[in-house]
Amino acid sequence: MVNRKISPDLKSAALRLWDLGWDEIDIIQGLAVSRSSMYRWKALFEDIGDVVRPPSPLRGRTRIICRAVLTAIQDIYRGEPDLYLDELVFWLAVHHDIVISKSALHLNLKEAGLSRKLLHKIAIERDAQLREEYMDIINGELEGDSSMLVFADETSKNDHTLARRYGLALAGERAAFTDVFVRGQRWSLAAAISQNGYIATKVVPGSLDSFDIFDFVAEQVVCSGPP
Repeated sequence: MVNRKISPDLKSAALRLWDLGWDEIDIIQGLAVSRSSMYRWKALFEDIGDVVRPPSPLRGRTRIICRAVLTAIQDIYRGEPDLYLDELVFWLAVHHDIVISKSALHLNLKEAGLSRKLLHKIAIERDAQLREEYMDIINGELEGDSSMLVFADETSKNDHTLARRYGLALAGERAAFTDVFVRGQRWSLAAAISQNGYIATKVVPGSLDSFDIFDFVAEQVVCSGPP
């Protein structure tokens, strides 16, 4: 007789017929069950009062990181998203007496919804109050006239910056191409733009320092007159 799933009702019916005086052979043939199964169900019923064994309360290894600790970890990463795993392992050992490997900790963090992301950098010099004061000055002096705004920026290039960084290739193959490894001549460019377009530009070999930028603004941007 092959193994098959027998419902609890059928098991209970077999035991009731047995208690009523039915012969074992009749029960086995009528319900298509084995003698060993009947004796096993009877022993289980006498032991726990049911023909079905309750599920085991053990569900694998007990988690060493509880929900409260995971909540604390999430709060830490809100303030320090660049924290390394080995630093977090040390923090858990010191503050919560938890010893865990970096790989196991990584799995726990992944299950908790913490994933590896590109850091969004915010300037530490940023001051919210100064920003508000600046916006108040802009709104007060310009009176909504955006033509008075002029924006200046600086960039640079060399032979490396001309090459593309991404390409296409078949799966399992490298996207290789030939390019120079020498940086070559470096050029720096400063430009100022208004609502009507570029009003001043400056190109120099090498790099622009603070004095070059000051001269560019004072001699070319300011002297160019109203945009």
